[in-house]
Amino acid sequence: MAKSDYNSQDYRYDAPDKGKLSTKQHRKRVEHAVKWRKDAKYDEKWAKFLKLYASQYEYKELAGYEDIVAPNLVFSTVNIIVPSVVVNYPKITVTARKPEDEAAAATVEAMCNYNWTRYNVHEELKLVIRDFVLFGHGIAKVTWVLREEEVDMDRDEYSETVQQALLEVQQGRAQAEREGLGVTFPSDDEVVRAAPTTKVVASADHPSVERVSPFDIYVDPDATRFKTARWIAQRMYVPIEVAKENEDWSPSARKKLTATAMSEAKREQDTNFEGEERGGEAEFVVVWEYYDLIAKTMCVFAEGCDDYLVEPDETPLPFPHPFVFALNYIVPEKLYPLGDVESIVPLQMELALTRTQMINDRKRFRRMYLYKPEEIGPDGLEALLSGDDNAMIPVDYDGPLTDVLTPVGTTSLPPEFYNQTAMVMDDVNLTTGVNEYQRGTISEIRRTATEASMIQDMANARSADKLALVEQTISELARRTVQLAQEFLTTEQIARVVGQEGAMNWVSYEREDIEGEFDFQVEAGSTRPQNESQKRQSAMQMMDAMAPFIQMGVVNPQKIAENVLRDGFGIKNPEMYLVQTPPMMPPAGPEVGGMPPEMPPPMM
Repeated sequence: MAKSDYNSQDYRYDAPDKGKLSTKQHRKRVEHAVKWRKDAKYDEKWAKFLKLYASQYEYKELAGYEDIVAPNLVFSTVNIIVPSVVVNYPKITVTARKPEDEAAAATVEAMCNYNWTRYNVHEELKLVIRDFVLFGHGIAKVTWVLREEEVDMDRDEYSETVQQALLEVQQGRAQAEREGLGVTFPSDDEVVRAAPTTKVVASADHPSVERVSPFDIYVDPDATRFKTARWIAQRMYVPIEVAKENEDWSPSARKKLTATAMSEAKREQDTNFEGEERGGEAEFVVVWEYYDLIAKTMCVFAEGCDDYLVEPDETPLPFPHPFVFALNYIVPEKLYPLGDVESIVPLQMELALTRTQMINDRKRFRRMYLYKPEEIGPDGLEALLSGDDNAMIPVDYDGPLTDVLTPVGTTSLPPEFYNQTAMVMDDVNLTTGVNEYQRGTISEIRRTATEASMIQDMANARSADKLALVEQTISELARRTVQLAQEFLTTEQIARVVGQEGAMNWVSYEREDIEGEFDFQVEAGSTRPQNESQKRQSAMQMMDAMAPFIQMGVVNPQKIAENVLRDGFGIKNPEMYLVQTPPMMPPAGPEVGGMPPEMPPPMM
């Protein structure tokens, strides 16, 4: 997979480098993007979505209400959509683009599926898809992790190292004698004492997939699509101690780093929950990782420092930038897409306002009375305030009792006001495509099994597009991890392969074993939750359909039974439950080396 392969597919502006930008120009671009997104209120909007998800309402429509009570449809919708498309681990399939890469494709497929579980890629993917539903786009960053550490050699390794050093010294002595050179070489004892007893090994040598906050990724604001952006930058908050000790950054620039507080660093967006203010101590450095997609370079600089931490240089990755974007509902001519939450926020606010008004209306419904103290008296007032049944209240008054004690009338909301909740819930279900069955509630209308199945089928049809986007994101993540392995892998790795019968097989590979060009796909529906009853029903239906063919002897009943037990009931070793049929005996014939059977005499 060459670098140009990715560029030609994903970037329209593949212009030649017109000269390197200065650090001032890079900062200006980033500052302009930060200001543009703040003025467009994207950060403010996303922060409100996040708070609604956490049942915190900071909207002017609800100002003045102490108690806000409402079912959180944002939380419910997000946690229905996300599990419906990304619960199980994906089944990634790899196909070679060239015939000579066919053998490597099997190794690459095993590597992709094993690394997905071993390095917790699935957990990061679920966070990305949650952002995808909540904000409209989720972002994953694909990088390579290489950590080395010094360890002691074992006895065999040390002996081999010493023998190699002695051999080199002996060869040097022999060559010096042949050429008549008066060169002094160390003695054998000196060579042994100077031999190293430790070695440097790779403690980590693998790809890494990490969810990145949408608040910290800034894209060229002049672009109308992520694929046509000229640059992408990531904002990182690095502890000042870590930043000053990072040996990969310029020593002179590290001395000029200035710390800031997290509350000040995140001033563009307000993601703090109520009572959860960030610390005010200056302990962080705001660092920008900037990728120029036209010049194909990357650089690193920090706020408050005029020098580069990393000078602009060719991107060390086999692709222009390490970010994979999962985009939800695309809006034409707009950079940022819409999420599922944005369309139901007005309905959530209406529901919160309606239910809150209902609660306050019930609070106002209190029984109050007007009475004449001189006519009721202390004993009558005590009896009136008591909770005793059949309490007798003495009244010394000859006129109408309504003049002594009169209830105070209260105002209540009209009855149809209480029906607003059901109407709002129906609007939310209509907008999101999430029906009452998916929310775990019972329909108020009696439906047949066929009607319920049709409703579920329509909901599945709507989520099919979202599932396709998720599978596309998984394929791109798999592609990038393989591209990184083809370029940066230095050690021998192993991958686990689960066989058809549930047996575990191990495949070892090195960088040379995964070279080639491949296509990546995700088995359709492999990430969705599996309906166990449906799997069993399908297996039983297949067995019923195969019954006539079993009687005809067309299919193998042993294999049919194994398939029903394995795929329908999840039994990994179905053959242990089946009676093994003995092999069929060959028809009787003449023994080898014996006389042929006697032939009947010919008829005259």
